Amino acid sequence: MPIGARLLLLLLLACSAELSAEQVKSCLQSSLRNTACPHQIYRAVQLPDVNKMAVRCICVTDFSPLLAPATTPEARLAQLRLKQQLQSDLPIEVEAILQVLRRER
Repeated sequence: MPIGARLLLLLLLACSAELSAEQVKSCLQSSLRNTACPHQIYRAVQLPDVNKMAVRCICVTDFSPLLAPATTPEARLAQLRLKQQLQSDLPIEVEAILQVLRRER
């Protein structure tokens, strides 16, 4: 991790008094992942069913196939399958995570 990214993460951690070790360790990612996520981000967001802001780790790599619109019926089906698989693994709606990644939330 580049030094600038480390400093930003440390600053974010220092500014967030509500951040727990469990929140940092629990990254929103596919349960099929057995290696470290190559592209993860930390976002301070208020997700559905949560009363206050929280810092969450999101594995962007696992959600990136869902960010672009499908161009073929096969791609649309693959996106639907991936979305269903992720939804069954995660306690949060996949669409809410996609909104965070698109910076709509």
